[in-house]
Amino acid sequence: MSPRTDSRGGLGNTYGHPAPGTVEALRAEGAMVLRTDRDGALAVTGTGGALRVAGD
Repeated sequence: MSPRTDSRGGLGNTYGHPAPGTVEALRAEGAMVLRTDRDGALAVTGTGGALRVAGD
C-alpha cells in the first residue's frame, strides 16, 4: 500500500489513537497527514483512484 493522504479526527483522545508510530510510518511513505483538530473540517470527494481533499 502507498497511502498519499491520511485524515484523522480525535487526536489527543483518551484511547491514544493514532499511535505516533502509525503517523510516522504514514509520513515516511510520503502521505500527507491531515488532522481535524489542527486543519479544521475536511471534505473528501472523488471516485475510483482519484480523490480530492479540501479543508477549511
